[in-house]
Amino acid sequence: MSRKLGFALLLIIFAATFVRLGVWQLDKAHLVQEISKPVADKAEVGIETLIQPRISIPDEAKGRLVSATGSYERILQAPNQGSGENSVRENWQVGVLKLDNGSGVLVVRGVGDASPPKEVIEVHGRLFPSQIEDRAVGANSASEISRLDSTVLLSRVNFDLYDGYVIAISEKPDSLIERVPAPQIVVKAASFYWQHISYVVIWWLMALLVLCMPLFKRRSE
Repeated sequence: MSRKLGFALLLIIFAATFVRLGVWQLDKAHLVQEISKPVADKAEVGIETLIQPRISIPDEAKGRLVSATGSYERILQAPNQGSGENSVRENWQVGVLKLDNGSGVLVVRGVGDASPPKEVIEVHGRLFPSQIEDRAVGANSASEISRLDSTVLLSRVNFDLYDGYVIAISEKPDSLIERVPAPQIVVKAASFYWQHISYVVIWWLMALLVLCMPLFKRRSE
């Protein structure tokens, strides 16, 4: 009798453990869903107060609304760019904006050939991390840039550059250039969500199998 009670207690412990593991994975799936939801934008800040030149953008700064004031030192074309995986590929006009503190930042102005104002300009936009892969092979000519990455331009300018780039939402004064979308950065977590859900199913099936073991044992006898 004591052996049967001990065996039943062991099965209950195993089943409870598997159920708890399933609940843990379910909580992680809900957490992944929350992380992937867009959040309200924080207040806009000056880029020089958020990041430093020549230092990688911290995660908490990616996607922030920023402002920058200075003058464009160079205008380039960035071929084969798009705001999403399935978006139409375009040539983006990119300016190297030299700020009052002597450092510079890449600014995606928009699409087209509209020249920027020659005076001091105020840019408002969203900060994005540098692109890793080239979007156009052999595009690093004097008037082009292969990817939106300040390190590509270090040999072309004589001042420090901030990491990443800013997609301009507006400029003052405005040159009426066609702007490109500057969406919030959203974590793509759909695959991780279903992975956690699959673990939930596995753990709970194992709990069910453990609880059904006495029935299998009886049938075998």
